[in-house]
Amino acid sequence: MIAMVDFDTLTIDELEDLRNECSRRILEMRQTKGLALPDLLHLLEEVKTTLQNQGKEWYSLERWQWMDGEVRFWLNPHDQSSYRTGWFSMDDLIAWSQDRGMIIIDDDFDDDLDDEPKTTTFGSQTKWRTHASDDNILNMHNGPLIFTS
Repeated sequence: MIAMVDFDTLTIDELEDLRNECSRRILEMRQTKGLALPDLLHLLEEVKTTLQNQGKEWYSLERWQWMDGEVRFWLNPHDQSSYRTGWFSMDDLIAWSQDRGMIIIDDDFDDDLDDEPKTTTFGSQTKWRTHASDDNILNMHNGPLIFTS
């Protein structure tokens, strides 16, 4: 069903909301499995534009590498109290644009972290935490990024 919209009657906020919803829906419909690297990098630019339109910012979302059988992208978000830092798949980034998935810090999800496997990178195990209350936490650079092993 196609709705007829008179764009001339919409406010700037309504037009931005419409743009964001269109971008989210287009990303949701994209197939990410089996894409060649150039196509994946092109899709990354679309995802970044959608995220920027939503006001989501990051220090880094440029680096990529082959991990666990797929291309993953390094995300270091500005708002580290709401979003996780780490290596994420294209599907994870698309889910973030839809305000769901593993990038978003959810207290209910964090309570289940002890049941989840730890991330293994270069032979060391890392478990991401959002609170600095545990005794065995090393707070790197006095910043919000916290590691345990």
